[in-house]
Amino acid sequence: MVESSTVVEKEEKEDKLNTKALGFDLLYAGFKSIGGLGLKAVLDLKIEGKENVPVRGKAILVTISKNVIRDILVVSQLTGRKVHFMINHKLMKHQIYGPIFKSLGMFRSTIDKDDTEPIDKVFELLNEKGDLVAMTPEAKHDREIQIKSIAGIIKFAIVGDTPIIPLSIYGYKTKLLGIFPGDGLKVKVGNPIRVDKKLNREKFRAQRYELAEDILNIIETLRVEPEF
Repeated sequence: MVESSTVVEKEEKEDKLNTKALGFDLLYAGFKSIGGLGLKAVLDLKIEGKENVPVRGKAILVTISKNVIRDILVVSQLTGRKVHFMINHKLMKHQIYGPIFKSLGMFRSTIDKDDTEPIDKVFELLNEKGDLVAMTPEAKHDREIQIKSIAGIIKFAIVGDTPIIPLSIYGYKTKLLGIFPGDGLKVKVGNPIRVDKKLNREKFRAQRYELAEDILNIIETLRVEPEF
């Protein structure tokens, strides 16, 4: 009798969790749909290289973000899959944005070197669920900090056996609504980058930072419009 009751309670708990997860997925779908319509109508969003985002399997999407909320909306348009963003821990503490971000499947960045909760979350998403994770160092930081951040992302990619996909989000001149001259928005997605596992070792630290700088250069290069 006790065993039967325990099984029922376990099933009820699982049903509640599944219902909650479904609700969050529907919220994400609505956020993505409404945001996409707004970006297209107001900023004439254009996407290049969408095919570089895998239809299935794990990957880490990386860009340098000038506007975190805008860029979350933009990156969500790259795929029909859910993208889990690592958000600055200070922003996740915001009374309004924090709960919304969390319900959309986002998670905070590390607070200090002893904080392992976000690290565990990344590996859960990559290794257990095979999901897409986005990490977006902020443009307000200087280049040295950006390179250091990407070097940290490289370590995630190595341990998670995951490709890094660089992308760039930037403005361009267009005619909004096909009539009014204004500033539009474009995103370019680069080719996936596979990282050599040896770069996780301390003696290859210099090479890891060199690769981080190369990835940053790729992100910057993607912003350059070709001249005809």
